[in-house]
Amino acid sequence: MLFLLGLTSSVCAQYTLTDFILWDYRDTSPGTITLPKYHEWLGSYCQGNPPPRLILYITDPCNPDPDSTQGWLKFYDPTAGVTDADGNLTFVGFLKQLQPHVSDVELLIDLTSFSASVTPNPSNSCWGGSPSGSSLEPAWLPSAFSRLPNTMGWLEALMQNVHLQNANPVQAFALDPEGSGGAPEYINIMLWLDKYKATTASPQVQALDISMTLAFEAHNLVKNCVAELPTPLASGSNWPASLWANMQANSGVANYYAQIQQGNGFLPWRTTTDSLLQRAYLQVYSACIAQRTPGSETSEFWRFAATSSDCDCNETATYTVQSGASVASNLVDVMQRTPAACGKGTIEASVSNQAVTLSGTNSIMPFMEGYTRLFLDGSSGPIPSSGVWKYMASDPPVADTAHVTGQIESSAGHSLPYTYTEISIDFRAPEMTDNSPDRIILMFSAEKNGLLPFFGWGTPSDFYSFITNFYASTQATTDATTVYMGGSGGLPVPHNRFGLYDLKQLCDNWGIGQYGTVICPGDGTLDGIVNLADILHAISFWGTSEQTADHNGDGIIGVQDLLVIVHSWGDC
Repeated sequence: MLFLLGLTSSVCAQYTLTDFILWDYRDTSPGTITLPKYHEWLGSYCQGNPPPRLILYITDPCNPDPDSTQGWLKFYDPTAGVTDADGNLTFVGFLKQLQPHVSDVELLIDLTSFSASVTPNPSNSCWGGSPSGSSLEPAWLPSAFSRLPNTMGWLEALMQNVHLQNANPVQAFALDPEGSGGAPEYINIMLWLDKYKATTASPQVQALDISMTLAFEAHNLVKNCVAELPTPLASGSNWPASLWANMQANSGVANYYAQIQQGNGFLPWRTTTDSLLQRAYLQVYSACIAQRTPGSETSEFWRFAATSSDCDCNETATYTVQSGASVASNLVDVMQRTPAACGKGTIEASVSNQAVTLSGTNSIMPFMEGYTRLFLDGSSGPIPSSGVWKYMASDPPVADTAHVTGQIESSAGHSLPYTYTEISIDFRAPEMTDNSPDRIILMFSAEKNGLLPFFGWGTPSDFYSFITNFYASTQATTDATTVYMGGSGGLPVPHNRFGLYDLKQLCDNWGIGQYGTVICPGDGTLDGIVNLADILHAISFWGTSEQTADHNGDGIIGVQDLLVIVHSWGDC
């Protein structure tokens, strides 16, 4: 569900909407609009605003539909023609129509797309198909994704559909793995898909990239997965020593390391140099927590971009997106593990026996991440005056008190505002292979509410300015502004690897358009059908100038508007 920066190689002075890849989670369909009508709208949107990549959420055609109101099978049948028996658009037809306008489509699933708990047809029998890869390493699949063989069976049939030959824009298969467990489960899913492609898949599916959405703090896992093979167990490896050391010590990638050992630097089932993951989307944001627990870190991540009156968040708060230059500078600091976030409450520093103790008043300390760095904002400058204080424990203190290392200095009895590392990472370590930046996309969110204080609180121009400044500031390959490090030094952040979540949020919060709505004459209720409800809608605004009921455009609701409704009767 995001816009991702376009894949052109030229550098623009200012980014615009059509520079961004489009991620769409199909939020309102089926529901207020049918699947065919929604995809007609999406196709029309993409023709007018063609994105270089579309990442599109899909659902199992065998999903339960007892009332025949959802239309899963009719729309998502991978063996269908371009329209169904009633003349409505199918997913096959949508892809065929889209191909001249969008050349790169990723098909996205999450744990509910092909869920064993809601889908009664484990053998794809509703459309006459079967699973693919059922006997392939079943122990690698977490329960939330146990039906990946069904997904592969559906994908194989879709990619071989006669109507899509030489007219298919699908280039990748994408996963949102949230809810499947954690890093070990993510790795196992990637390994399963990699082995499936190498040993079982048709040529059409073998050619697809694999992509996954992950948290920003998962950068170590991502660097392991996007690094091309072989590892240093074989000659010709491009892996920096620090990355190889991380793989050997990182429990989250243990099964990947085990497979690499079996394959002597490669994977046991292939000797190609492809990375395990071809496209990694890192979410550069994390929501506020409605109820915090002292001693448990929050992992909130938004203060680099937005501010509130008390540097905190709640469901009724309002926020301001900072200037593009400030947000860019803050994010560079975040990625270099430099304090960049204002903290809620205040903190006093005291010294006893050459040790510094921080005492907070309603501060973030009971909830901060382990290994936080921070300084106090004194009237004459930062305290400590040199360097930062470091909280060295892995979990936050339960009380509003912490012992820190660093320069021995007090705040002279004053409880002061402070700046801290909202998430405590150094993106520069471990180093990555020189080709890895092309496989990493930094994603940002346009969501907007009290617990989602992201770029939706600003404007498109705010975001474009931020991206422009951040890109410019990360082209240097020295430690001053470098955020990507390779084995031989700094690596520039690619111009075309940024993202924004998501189409519905952009429509709702940035006024990009009316999300999922098919506008047609007479459809005052905006449900894609002109019927009695639209007559009643017009009558309810009789004599007024209500725009949604003014179908003939004369500025007043009357008989002429009813005539337009009658003339347009039926589906839009």
